[in-house]
Amino acid sequence: MFSNVHSCCFVATQQTPFELCHRRVWISRLAVLVGLVISGCGPANIQQPTYPVTGEVKLDGKPVKGALVVFHALDQSKFKWQEIPQGTTDDQGRFQLFTYASNDGAPAAEYKVGIAIMGVTDDEGGDQVKRDRPAVRIPAKYADPTTSGLAATVEKRSTTLAPFELSSK
Repeated sequence: MFSNVHSCCFVATQQTPFELCHRRVWISRLAVLVGLVISGCGPANIQQPTYPVTGEVKLDGKPVKGALVVFHALDQSKFKWQEIPQGTTDDQGRFQLFTYASNDGAPAAEYKVGIAIMGVTDDEGGDQVKRDRPAVRIPAKYADPTTSGLAATVEKRSTTLAPFELSSK
């Protein structure tokens, strides 16, 4: 018989070559199993598939520059996180939505939409108010998706939305 010393407990044992080989096989299997379990414990891909979405914002028929356009899903239960697709209008009033990364679009769903121009309000900025006041003022009702009356549907394909026509009255 062959002698083998276990370093973990310093005890000499008698094992045959078959027993040593059998033990190594079980240790290898255990290592593979632990590796599989650990690799399965990492975060799953929690991002919803997104689809390109473009649109336009107009106030009294004119393009709105610098407006923040925010989409709130009607049914949040379809989402793993509370994804809020959004975009900012350019000089022509056009925007591209993003959810997770720049211009990646939005998950397919029905949305309520809020639109606002972010800037210093009258009670926040003192002397900065005149300098930072946007040239265009969007009525406050459009900022809240529940009162804006604006809605959009994102399909499982590239979507160009009809312009959001806002009124200053």
